[in-house]
Formats: sequence, structure tokens, C-alpha cells
Amino acid sequence: MSKRFTIILDTNVLISAIVFKGTPEKILKSIILENKFDGAISPEILAELVKKLKFKFDFPDKLIKEWELIFKNTFKNMLPSYNTKICRDSDDNKILDLAVFSKAKYIITGDKDLLSLGKYKDTSIITPNDFLNLEF
Repeated sequence: MSKRFTIILDTNVLISAIVFKGTPEKILKSIILENKFDGAISPEILAELVKKLKFKFDFPDKLIKEWELIFKNTFKNMLPSYNTKICRDSDDNKILDLAVFSKAKYIITGDKDLLSLGKYKDTSIITPNDFLNLEF
């Protein structure tokens, strides 16, 4: 079996995995249930996820707390230094900083601004479908 590596799921992929299922859910399960990859998350990404689940999708507080606990227990919780300022959306810069700090091999996102970079330092930036099509 190949060596484990770290991946980052952008907030939009996390939301899709939890709310809409499909391909993003398969990737999330590969981290949480199958333990195939290490997921990395920061407090800012987790806070953004909680805010969107609560206010955009009206998730009950109890369910949000369960998801928070899952991410705290199964992902590498990291606090990177926030220095990157190449994206117009500061939330995208936070993802890039987390990628560098966690030494992530992939950022998995649907964000067109991030995808347009293709790669940032040692991290490839790809869609959920492209990630699932890779051979590991």
C-alpha cells in the first residue's frame, strides 16, 4: 500500500459532503471511516463550516456539535500562520496556508479561484472528481 498523505477539503467540499453527499462524501468517508488519508483542518475552516451549516442550511445545533466532534477527532487540527495574500478571497488564502503548514499533497475544492492556481508550492489543487479518479 502506498504511503499515507494529507489532504485538505475546502469548506465547499465539506458542505457538499455533509449536505448533498455524492463524490465529496466518498472522499470524506475515505478520511473518517476508511482512514485512507489524513485530513487537515484549521479552527477558521471549522468555524466557517459551522456557520454555514447553521445559518445557510439550518442544521440543528446538536448535529453541528456532532460534526465538530468528528472533525476534531479524525482530522489533524492545525493552526497555521496566515501569511499568504495571493487570492482575492482571504478564505482561499487560509486554505493555502493550511496546505503549506500541513504539508498537504492535495487541496480538494470546487472553488474556481483556487482551481485556477493548479498548484501552490508542493500542493496540487484539484476537484473532488479529479481526486477520486487518481490511483492510490
